[in-house]
Amino acid sequence: MPTPETPERPSADEEPIVRPTWAPIAMAMGVAMTAWGLIALSLNINALLAMTAAGLGLSAWALTSWIREIVRNWEASR
Repeated sequence: MPTPETPERPSADEEPIVRPTWAPIAMAMGVAMTAWGLIALSLNINALLAMTAAGLGLSAWALTSWIREIVRNWEASR
């Protein structure tokens, strides 16, 4: 019975593998939610005030998460 091949581990000399992150997608979604909420507010639809607040919060979280990931990868590659 053949044994499955095990993936080789990267050596310490190789560049660290950059993992994908959800931050850019969350940033785009936050901007879209904020824009949608501001458009609704300009039409006097006050129900979407929460959409604006959630969009701003999501954008802020995504930006800090994205910067934190960039710094982590930069420090690992030094």
